[in-house]
Amino acid sequence: MAMVWLARRLLMVVLTLTGGAAATVSANDQAPSQAAPYAQSTAAYKDYMLQCAGCHRFDGKGAPSRGVPSFRQSIGVLTRLPAGREYMIRVPGAAQSQLTNAELANVLNWVVATYSPGQLPRDFKAFTASEVGAVRPYRFDDVAPVRRRLTEELKAQGHELAPYTFGSN
Repeated sequence: MAMVWLARRLLMVVLTLTGGAAATVSANDQAPSQAAPYAQSTAAYKDYMLQCAGCHRFDGKGAPSRGVPSFRQSIGVLTRLPAGREYMIRVPGAAQSQLTNAELANVLNWVVATYSPGQLPRDFKAFTASEVGAVRPYRFDDVAPVRRRLTEELKAQGHELAPYTFGSN
């Protein structure tokens, strides 16, 4: 109970300090029109702060030295591959969060529209509750080899993901 109170209190402090606005990206990062509205979602921002920011930080920079990748100018690249979209849903922090499928879809849309709009494909399709619900139950045993395969596949297409050191020797 104390942790929930503390998380809510932290969220209120962050919202107060940021004026209730979501983290911003540079003016050069323009989200495709179908993704842009998601960056304005206060509900998704609050869910991100409560469920994701503990590891990926409020600014989306992650903690690369601890194996938590940055979302900034990177995470949107994953939406270019069906397996990348599934990866985003199935990673433990997302799949095992307390969010409903609809809430998780909104958070994923908010994350890509806020931190990585310049990397989204022109034909970006928003995550939906049904898409999340269809793959969420199939959690990964080990995300590191999946991430490595996605990194290589995207690299072959000329796209780069943020470094991911978890599971590396």
